[in-house]
Amino acid sequence: MHDPEGYRNGRTEGYQKGREEGFRKGLQAARDARSLPPAAPPLGEISLRWRELGCAERIGACMGSRIVLRDHEMACLKETINSAVWQLAIERDGRTEPLILKIFKAPITGSDLVELSMYRYATPLLGELMPEIYLVEMPSEGGEAWVFMEYVPQLKGQLIFTPDHFERIVPPLARLHALTHNERLAPYRQQFAEWLPIYTSEQGIADRKRVNEEMLVYLDQAMEQPALAERLKADEAMLRKVLAKGPDYFPELLGAGLSITHNDLQTPNIGCYDAAGAEWRIKLLDWEGARFAPCWFDLFNLIGVFFAYRRDWRKDEEVVSERISRLYASEMERHGILFKEDPVRLYKMAYVQRVLERSLHLQLQWGVHGTKPARLLENYVDKIRTWGRELGL
Repeated sequence: MHDPEGYRNGRTEGYQKGREEGFRKGLQAARDARSLPPAAPPLGEISLRWRELGCAERIGACMGSRIVLRDHEMACLKETINSAVWQLAIERDGRTEPLILKIFKAPITGSDLVELSMYRYATPLLGELMPEIYLVEMPSEGGEAWVFMEYVPQLKGQLIFTPDHFERIVPPLARLHALTHNERLAPYRQQFAEWLPIYTSEQGIADRKRVNEEMLVYLDQAMEQPALAERLKADEAMLRKVLAKGPDYFPELLGAGLSITHNDLQTPNIGCYDAAGAEWRIKLLDWEGARFAPCWFDLFNLIGVFFAYRRDWRKDEEVVSERISRLYASEMERHGILFKEDPVRLYKMAYVQRVLERSLHLQLQWGVHGTKPARLLENYVDKIRTWGRELGL
């Protein structure tokens, strides 16, 4: 006999039991899920490429240790349209340590090709002054080149840089120049010939002539702008007279010899394992400006650029420049290279030459086009006037 009331009660009771059972199962599933490790995020491009190239095995063989990439502990330190620099993390011998990956994007030309080639070919000669290169993966069919190298902390961030620190940097800089000075580079010339810019080459001379002509045009344009004209009017005639003698002003610089120069010796490009220690082990970073050029140019890159930007130290510039120039000459002599000219005079020649062939051009260009503030214009013009007169320009 059909009992509608019993049917309704049974249905309600079954529904309630089902809800309670579902709740219990859901609660247990949630508890179980909490006890499990979270699902790993998907591997990124670098991690996938790392596995594809067999980097753990190949780099580990260079290090003499088994290594493991920590896939989710990497950071992009810098990226431009031409390249990217990543800091990776690897496990090695029970500890985590950093590893640098530099990616050169296609097409690889100009200064990027120079830097990549330095990492490929220069380490047998200059390895003591460069980060250790563990792996260079060259592109196929115009793709990217990947370079895995040793992480060396930048000087920037380790200390407040002062002129006293030049004395720590000059000995390894002299070592770089001595190793590659003039004919000492001859046994390696075939390795460098196709890609290393040479200051005395036809292309190098043509580039300097072009820049010299452009500077005269920029000077004309600057004198048409009231603000720039006011800054330059007292020295316009002097600049025109000097530029007319260009683009090469001091044959003594060529006589002092050419070496592989770095050309961008600022604290972000100088690595040191422990700047707080008594002995600095210096490694030079970011070699895109490398070229075979007068060795004294790197003294301008190190000292001259520092004082140009650091007005708070300019009162000490003459004294420091003289001391460091003589230290550099002494270090070069230790390596068998003796300069015939006075070291201080050679430094001043290098300063004026580099300003006239590059730095003044940039300041005028920035000022005329308004792309950047031409903050160093007066300082460089002053050096051309004072040191140029002293040097016979």
